[in-house]
Amino acid sequence: MAVMAFLLVLGGLRAVQAQPATSTAKTAVDPARAQVQWSERELAYLQSRGPIRMCVAPDWMPIEGIDRDGGYTGMAADFIRLMIRRGGLNVQLVRTRTWDESFALGQRRQCDIFSLLMDSPSRRSFLDFTTPYLEIPGVIATSVNVPFVANLEQVRGKRLGHMRGFAGIELLRQSHPGIQLIPVDSYEEGLTKVQDGELYGFIGNMMSVGRALQENKIYDVKIAGRIGHDNLMSVATRNDQPVLRDVFQKLVDTITPAERQDIMNRWIAVRFEEGFDYRRFWQIFGVFALVGVVTLFWATKLRRLNAELRAANSRLAETSRRDGLTGLYNRMHFDEIVVPTLHLCARNALTMTLAIIDLDRFKDINDTYGHPFGDACLRHVAAVLRKSFRRDSDTAVRYGGEELIVISVGGTPPEMIERLEAFRREIEQSLVALDSRQSRLTLSIGVWSAIPDVHDDPMQLLKLADAALYRAKREGRNRLAVAGDAVSQVSSQGA
Repeated sequence: MAVMAFLLVLGGLRAVQAQPATSTAKTAVDPARAQVQWSERELAYLQSRGPIRMCVAPDWMPIEGIDRDGGYTGMAADFIRLMIRRGGLNVQLVRTRTWDESFALGQRRQCDIFSLLMDSPSRRSFLDFTTPYLEIPGVIATSVNVPFVANLEQVRGKRLGHMRGFAGIELLRQSHPGIQLIPVDSYEEGLTKVQDGELYGFIGNMMSVGRALQENKIYDVKIAGRIGHDNLMSVATRNDQPVLRDVFQKLVDTITPAERQDIMNRWIAVRFEEGFDYRRFWQIFGVFALVGVVTLFWATKLRRLNAELRAANSRLAETSRRDGLTGLYNRMHFDEIVVPTLHLCARNALTMTLAIIDLDRFKDINDTYGHPFGDACLRHVAAVLRKSFRRDSDTAVRYGGEELIVISVGGTPPEMIERLEAFRREIEQSLVALDSRQSRLTLSIGVWSAIPDVHDDPMQLLKLADAALYRAKREGRNRLAVAGDAVSQVSSQGA
């Protein structure tokens, strides 16, 4: 009997016409084909290099993939095709079999760009990112017997699967400490383990989860809710060639909302197979229509209530983690993030920096000018600190009294020391004024900066930075001292 079936439209598996390895294209751009206006700097860069090598996720449909003929296909392929056409670019698809292989090539600079990648602190060590051009909702799939999941706090302590190598897991671990996340190698494996009860749920993007449920005919697992962390996907470019990021940012900026919606509709539309049973169709349609109306009513009501509750909880959580005087994070927030940050750096071989900052002779300032002026000094230092350390991977904390802490991920120890020195010099050169009183400030800074071991105790590392701080004070204040075997370098004298 002919039956009805709902299928994701796969866009005809049209591949991006990227230049093959034997391409005769000599440069990365054909100015005659370009529809955008390249700057002199951008054009000189593109004409000075060969075709742009692009790595992709080869098996991540309907988002992107490499088909049987070796062509690039999927939703991201349509976006990249649009950018290539507008830029007059020559792009060479690097064909791989797995995502791990693609990622490793990117780390070795054998790929110039990734077509579609989520920004994360660990990836910033070798990549730059454009602004996101595709937002993919993150969802959780559970057994059909599980009620609606409003947020991940509701399933804290449960075993949740996720795709191995998914960048958003770093952010989930930071925002939900203690969450149990189990890596799997495919969406099919994860959803099957949910079926078998090995996992309570599976976290992934809505399009890939929906496609895996449909293709594998999994009917006892459902999408139970959004996880509050959508996948913001960008073009990622090698960070040793910053002009490449400017090139693709310009192309991303040309994509209109209408073009974006048209591409998304092309890949998530629904069609019917020919020769279906109309009688069964109307029976199923009637049931779905009734269920849909009821579901829509309750989903709308629950969504409004959950949004109000999340907003209130978010405001309360943010307030409880902020210092009321300076607006910096407080010690409670520091205690919550320092261990996950250390583990993140240890797993990904990233530099972790702990810097303790102390206002020199702060008691004398309070005694001479009064506590209101002392508060103004703290607010001034905090404002400059936020400006100097505003990356997503930087966290500024008021640890207590006049003692501040910076915890940072990435970079190199010399780079971090120079950033801290620049901050110290800016404070030294600035003037704090309140009513008729004014004064200059100086700071002493102790720094620990290295790639940690997963077994390191963060409090012990903090003690090393604190010992360096006291060394800076003993040696005359208004200077920075480095913990460990590094040379204790003191900057300009003063105070």
